Amino acid sequence: MPGPARAEPPTDSHRAGSPRPAGAPVRAATRPEITPLDEEQRERVRRVLRRRGATCPHCGNRRRWTVGDALPLGFLFLDEEEDAYMVAVTCRRRGCPRPRTGIVVHRADVLGP
Repeated sequence: MPGPARAEPPTDSHRAGSPRPAGAPVRAATRPEITPLDEEQRERVRRVLRRRGATCPHCGNRRRWTVGDALPLGFLFLDEEEDAYMVAVTCRRRGCPRPRTGIVVHRADVLGP
């Protein structure tokens, strides 16, 4: 009896003139509601993490974080403040069982004044 079918990532092999080599994986489209952060904004989020004494909920890490992009929450959830953003945070401690989490911050804490 054969095992379960494996889902292969989509490739560009069917597109003539594609800049990617045949068979290269296709990247998922960027979500329009995601706000990409530059390095200065990521550093602001790291300062917020230090100021709040944030710890990884799974391994207790307090110092080693990778800061990702932000998602505005105010338009999605009625109980969130209008200027609230969820910022993706990844624990960089080796062996962390669940390294991905997030932190809710105000717009000024991320994007500046």
